[in-house]
Amino acid sequence: YKRMRQKLRAIYRKKAAYIKQDHEERANRFLANADTIYVEHMDYRALQKRARDTSRKEEAAPVKQKDGTVKLIRKFKKKKRFGRSLNNRAPASFITILKRKAGLLGVTVLEIQTRTYKASQYNHVTGECVKTLLSERKKEIGGHTVQRDLYSAFLIQNPSDGLAVPDQQACKKRFQNFLQLQERLIQTMKSTGQSMPQCFGF
Repeated sequence: YKRMRQKLRAIYRKKAAYIKQDHEERANRFLANADTIYVEHMDYRALQKRARDTSRKEEAAPVKQKDGTVKLIRKFKKKKRFGRSLNNRAPASFITILKRKAGLLGVTVLEIQTRTYKASQYNHVTGECVKTLLSERKKEIGGHTVQRDLYSAFLIQNPSDGLAVPDQQACKKRFQNFLQLQERLIQTMKSTGQSMPQCFGF
């Protein structure tokens, strides 16, 4: 038991060292090409916790019964949230490292107001906020298909003066350039065999 426990501790120690090194290198890449960085203020501890409410899914799914018949049942939603993902990626640690390095280099790090900004819901063409499921990795904006996370980052890159909402006019002005960069990134990923299904759907 003690030997296995020591091995487990060694694995966790190596994992922590790997994550820290990755964060340091990633922060360096960000800071090499920026004078101002915008980030979302997130409560990562809250995201780690399991959901409290027990609820069923909106859509019914076919479930085969013992007698061979098929019955439509609204299954319960999973209470798991983002604990494993946060543990593997440690975003709070990355933000801390980014801010520390930015302070040394004179780069400004600003936090948008997440509750009012609604980057995952906002449509800069219509000015409306529409909720989408986490499983939906793409959305239609002004007749163009955009990758959800990339588009959210684009919106965060173009905030209003108070950092409370996106600057709609700035988004409209820079949207075509975003579409070109998005297409270039996706083609590069596909040609080099890179895969991130949790973000890009491939």
